[in-house]
Amino acid sequence: MDNKPSYLGAFLKHPTNRVALLAAGVLGIFASIPLGWTGLLLVGVMALGIEILAALVVPSLPAFRSAVDLGQHQQARAQRRLMLLTDISNQGDTRALDTYQHMLSRVQALYQTANDKRTTLSRADVDKLEDLTVDYLGLCAVYLSLKQRKDIASEDSVAKRIASIQAQLQNTVLPEDEQRQLRNAMNEYTEVLQRSRRLATRRSAIEATLISLPDKMEEVYQLVMTSPYSSEMGSKLEESLARLRIAEEVASEFDAPQPVNFKPTQATRPVGTAFGRAARQAANTAKT
Repeated sequence: MDNKPSYLGAFLKHPTNRVALLAAGVLGIFASIPLGWTGLLLVGVMALGIEILAALVVPSLPAFRSAVDLGQHQQARAQRRLMLLTDISNQGDTRALDTYQHMLSRVQALYQTANDKRTTLSRADVDKLEDLTVDYLGLCAVYLSLKQRKDIASEDSVAKRIASIQAQLQNTVLPEDEQRQLRNAMNEYTEVLQRSRRLATRRSAIEATLISLPDKMEEVYQLVMTSPYSSEMGSKLEESLARLRIAEEVASEFDAPQPVNFKPTQATRPVGTAFGRAARQAANTAKT
């Protein structure tokens, strides 16, 4: 889906354009007093011509397009922020909300510093930091979801179920239909186990980012506040922003699970340490 805004629509809805049309209407009314309908028609034709000419030129101006893009970006960010704040509040994570509010207060202070014409800090730089505060909320929401998943799915319990199925598959007198169903269940449980381990790795990566991101944000704040008028502010800030940017692998999905081939005659082959122990215990129990 193309999310690019309509620059022509933005021009037509722009407050300045609306004021110009209103002024043309008022001018037409005054012109109609001495000239009648002729004056009103003359002003209307001139206003229409200017509007058409402006509609052909203004939407293609780089400055106008940048302003429209920035407005759309800020609107989308505000909507995402509201959604994430609602989600995190519903889950009762007040600590994450407090950290976010502290980061946001730093960003607001940096906006005020950027308004000082003597500093090399720009509002565009601070806008990137505000984006990071919303990214922080997004990571908090993902981490809470992964944490709930960890509470629901226990790796040890899944491993015991796999071991139990392997022990049943050692029974050679089972009908073919039951063996097929057991193998299908084995596939499902093994995928659950592999997915749980991938999610655990992802959860650790996100947790590390959530711990380091506020501290790095504080470093940027201290850097700006200690030397707001430094000529090297631009390069230092860009270096800090580069360290602040969240790694793509944190927000991306991990690799898809590899297909698993099962051999019922090797039921005691471990998928992992916990699984191997449970498999051997279940197999010994079945033999006795």
